Amino acid sequence: MDYIKQLEELVKEDVLVEVNENIREIREELAKKSTNDLKEELEYMKQIKQYFDEVLADIENNTISQEEALDIIEGLEDMRAENQEV
Repeated sequence: MDYIKQLEELVKEDVLVEVNENIREIREELAKKSTNDLKEELEYMKQIKQYFDEVLADIENNTISQEEALDIIEGLEDMRAENQEV
């Protein structure tokens, strides 16, 4: 299985879509009421976006291994499972 291709699709079609949506929602909330918690949450989401943008750049530059891609996919699956338990 090509984990790099799977990771690329997952990041482009799922992860970044959700992250960008979260950023947009946080910005809307900040426009209504600015709090430190919202500002921190926005910064955190921006860092997540930057990380996955870098993952896509690594894929484009062929600097990510199948093993690294699998590790990231497994981490994403773990996070999704944790979120569904809550």
